[in-house]
Amino acid sequence: MQPLVLLSNKLPLFIEINGYFNNQGWFIRNITDPNEVEKLVEKEDIAGLLWDFSTTDLQQSLKILKNVRSKISGPIIVLAPAKEKKRRSLFYNINIDSFITKPFEYPELVAKVKQLFWVYDRFSITKDVPKNSRKEFKNDTVKFNDIVIDFKHYRVTHNGYDLGLTPKEFSLFWYLVQHRGKVLSRDQLLEGVWGYDSAGSSRTIDIHISHLRDKLAEKSKSTDCIKTVRGFGYVLDNDYPLVSEK
Repeated sequence: MQPLVLLSNKLPLFIEINGYFNNQGWFIRNITDPNEVEKLVEKEDIAGLLWDFSTTDLQQSLKILKNVRSKISGPIIVLAPAKEKKRRSLFYNINIDSFITKPFEYPELVAKVKQLFWVYDRFSITKDVPKNSRKEFKNDTVKFNDIVIDFKHYRVTHNGYDLGLTPKEFSLFWYLVQHRGKVLSRDQLLEGVWGYDSAGSSRTIDIHISHLRDKLAEKSKSTDCIKTVRGFGYVLDNDYPLVSEK
């Protein structure tokens, strides 16, 4: 089982969290050095991250959490002193899942983590990108134009630079790549990526497409590969083959 990682140099906090989570069958791996978190996620898959904000300063927290967000396919929760509550919007802006201020009840923390894993399980990219959809590829990465789709870490890179796609942006991009050359309606994208029908908001699609385009434009030559079909939906250029990479 992949561990939950706790970044904290507070031994009492680790003992309490470890005890409560062990009772639920979760193994907690404690790390005291924030920089070690970055090294860990490069080498191993982890289930999620609990980040004790009192262990490090604001800028280091934001920098590291932004870097690891796309490399962790589970929830990231920040545990912060009550006085830091005004900072929470900064963390939500880099796509952490929850910002919990101290003091908090440990059973509530366990329940929150359970709820987040339920959400991730329901809308996870492992469901959005089924294994049988890439049976033709033998390796963990696929190249499309000048970018690489990395299924091991669920990220998209250009010349080794991580474009910083969120899990849902990754799912959306891979779905478009799978159906490249085909015009997809917003309802089809909602069903194929989000898993629900036209009762969902088409605005969700437009926002995610906009963010996806911005991130592709930052580094990649694939800036204009996603075309808008006015009044209907979107289509991804079919000018480039998919190439399985080692």
